[in-house]
Amino acid sequence: MDFKVKKPFLVTIGTLKLYCESMTVSGETTLPVATSVMGNTVRMGKTRQPTRLSFTGRVYNADNPMALAGVADNMNGVENVEIIYKNLRYIRCVVTGYKAVDSGNEYIELTVTAETNNIAYLLDEVTE
Repeated sequence: MDFKVKKPFLVTIGTLKLYCESMTVSGETTLPVATSVMGNTVRMGKTRQPTRLSFTGRVYNADNPMALAGVADNMNGVENVEIIYKNLRYIRCVVTGYKAVDSGNEYIELTVTAETNNIAYLLDEVTE
């Protein structure tokens, strides 16, 4: 089996441009239960939890030297953030955390985590 080296692709997180090397998306639904009078377990509905998104990649200093300030601002602000990942669009996201590492290179290594209660929308064309 021949594997090709994956080229980082551009992800837009609000105003931030991140050259993404890995992405994780996770979601879950909780199923609350109660005990009936007869002692049986009864499901009482379901609740969709927010979708969690995590992006790890590079922000080049020449592209946007104030990127970290923008991410921090998004974390503390009440504005909704739009995320474009390949051909998916996530709206009304809340940035819930980030980790930045400056190793003295021409780029900053950055991990951004976000959550949204909305579904992912397909774009007409792939964004790279």
